[in-house]
Amino acid sequence: MDLNVLIKRKSNKFFISSVIIFFISIIYSLLHGSGFYGYGTDYHWGYSNGFEFFRPSASASPFDYMGFWISTIIINEIHIGVYIVTFIVTLSTGLFIRDQLKFKQSYSSIFFLILFFVVIHTWPIIMSTSNAMRQAMAMSFIFLVFTCSFHKSYFYILIFSFLAIFMHKSGIFFITIFIIAFIMNKLFQNFSNKNKVIINFLIGISSLITLSYVLNIFINYQPSRVIAGDFRLAFIIIAISFIMISFYFKDFLNNSFNLSLYYFSFLSLSFVMNGLNWEYERLGMIMLIPYIFSFGSLLNTRSYKFYLLSSFMLLLILTFHKGIYGYGLLNATEFFFKRF
Repeated sequence: MDLNVLIKRKSNKFFISSVIIFFISIIYSLLHGSGFYGYGTDYHWGYSNGFEFFRPSASASPFDYMGFWISTIIINEIHIGVYIVTFIVTLSTGLFIRDQLKFKQSYSSIFFLILFFVVIHTWPIIMSTSNAMRQAMAMSFIFLVFTCSFHKSYFYILIFSFLAIFMHKSGIFFITIFIIAFIMNKLFQNFSNKNKVIINFLIGISSLITLSYVLNIFINYQPSRVIAGDFRLAFIIIAISFIMISFYFKDFLNNSFNLSLYYFSFLSLSFVMNGLNWEYERLGMIMLIPYIFSFGSLLNTRSYKFYLLSSFMLLLILTFHKGIYGYGLLNATEFFFKRF
């Protein structure tokens, strides 16, 4: 086949998928803004009341300011913030999923649409758009940082990193991990895979000990309670499994994306070890979708598609089971009848 024809076809596919992601993001944000999916406690307590109400809270810091402002925008008594947040979250998730599928040469329009639709109805996205809105914005730009890293778009990595940092305090944590992973990946690129595994494991262990010490001594945190369902054990198993896999698949840590998740697997454990339970849950929520894709990168193309669909379908079922839709989607029929 002529090279120009092939390039043109790829460009058309890229354009079509971008348009699809854009319009799904618009529709999904309109549904969320209408109240179709419902809202959680944080939304009703603060976000829906506007920025001036929410800002006096103890959480307001320079690294939260932009996240507070965007998520609480109200114009003519319409909470525009929820539309903006949902649109950005959905758009970034779609771009992240598309590039992951293309990276594994597993992209097809139908499979992408099905997977995209399932993913945006699972716990990490629903919780982010209906409750944890500042974390949602940080998560969105972290997804975009990962996406740009696949293309080596360093200028956009800097922009999205900056935005992630000022959306929520967790953005500082994740972007710091990504920068360290990026530097270490470049620094160790000529090392053998065996040496990389050993060095990265030592870095991970030392980072875990250091952060645990810092949280215990220097940060004035009190142990926090578990919110609703207890996801700590699940995230601990995921983290330890991710670390163990690197010993069997020696080339697993050869890119900054997997290496970021590897370091995160160590560092996140320091939070739960210090009793920061809901903080640990939210950190795990942000990284759950990348974790699923990263684990899948070890599979062949055929198994990869089955694994992704079954994993996210299971997550969707668990999302319903844990009652995430209990205050929204299940009452959608009643909501629309009353409105119209």
